[in-house]
Amino acid sequence: MFNTEVPRSATRLRFKPSLFWLQKVLLIVVTLLCFTLTANADDNKKKLEDLKKTIAELQRSLSAQNKEKTELEISLKAVEVQASNLSANIRSLHVKITREEAELKDKAAEKHELEQSINQQSDAIIEQLRSAHKLGDQEPVKLLLNQEDPKKMARMFKYYDYLLSARAEKIDEYSANVDKLSKIIQSINKNKLELIASNKALSLKNKALKLRITDREKTLKKLQLSLADDAKRLNRLQTQRSDLEDILNAVEEAVADLVLPTNSQPFASRRGKLSWPATGKLLKRYGSRRSGPMRWKGWLIDVKAGAPVKAIHQGRVVFSNYLRGFGLLLILDHGDGYMTLYGHNQELLKDTGDWVQSNEQIARVGNTGGLTRSALYFEVRSQGKPANPKLWLSQK
Repeated sequence: MFNTEVPRSATRLRFKPSLFWLQKVLLIVVTLLCFTLTANADDNKKKLEDLKKTIAELQRSLSAQNKEKTELEISLKAVEVQASNLSANIRSLHVKITREEAELKDKAAEKHELEQSINQQSDAIIEQLRSAHKLGDQEPVKLLLNQEDPKKMARMFKYYDYLLSARAEKIDEYSANVDKLSKIIQSINKNKLELIASNKALSLKNKALKLRITDREKTLKKLQLSLADDAKRLNRLQTQRSDLEDILNAVEEAVADLVLPTNSQPFASRRGKLSWPATGKLLKRYGSRRSGPMRWKGWLIDVKAGAPVKAIHQGRVVFSNYLRGFGLLLILDHGDGYMTLYGHNQELLKDTGDWVQSNEQIARVGNTGGLTRSALYFEVRSQGKPANPKLWLSQK
């Protein structure tokens, strides 16, 4: 009979090529995946850069087209943007001052510890000098010439060496701490000067902000008087809404092919569970009458100035700029045709192209865009149309 058993060595040889090819295929797949992700990232970056250019051109075009845009509205935008920049500078200065005060406090504590340590070291050195004096200032040579008991002389040498070594070590440590204390004192003086400069800058910024607020109030009052007629006010609101729709249409077209991160959660899956962008009472509800036939397309939430505005869901910032009627406005794209709008902010903390997470702070509440009180305008967009936020946000 023939032996049909396949030798083990032959079996190993048979499977080696298949394992090699499997590794090769996996390497190719991983390489292609990395290439695809890099290509998608580069493509996204290019599209976002194109979006910025498109929006900038569109805003210039809208400014030229809108004959209703008066000098007062131009002045209002200028003063509100200036006030926003000042607010951001003031906030940064407050952070800087807090940090400088903390550093000054830490260095003062370190200075106090060093001074205590130096005083203790000084006492120890004085005590060692007294001990040396008790020896009678006998040098090693004198001890040797005295020809005393060898055992006694050996002990004396050992004690003498120990005393010299300890004294030198203490003196070195004392000198190092004195030097360190000197540097700490210099650093403290420098910090004090920086703190004085920061507080002076803060005072100047606060004065400048008060002037901008006064200018804004005067401009806003003149603008309201110019729009006392209902027809003029309606026309202005319609123009502002038209400008927003033009921006949104441009944004929706530009981000249609944007690739979202693979770990992003579908917006639609969070319907009725999303957190509010800010905590406050509703001043205006979706669908309520605004002026003439115009109705509110979103919510106006009563929130104190400077309060945080948070993204209700992860997404990409596709607009972060000033828009007439909406002030400092931020628009997030959540993919699958869903967007959210956050208007009338005091300060925008994210730029076009930034990716933000759910509940991440994206702005600070304000009254830009001509509001007489601080509030947040919030709107949900579904497939290019406004949707009732009540359907998407969790019940408070």
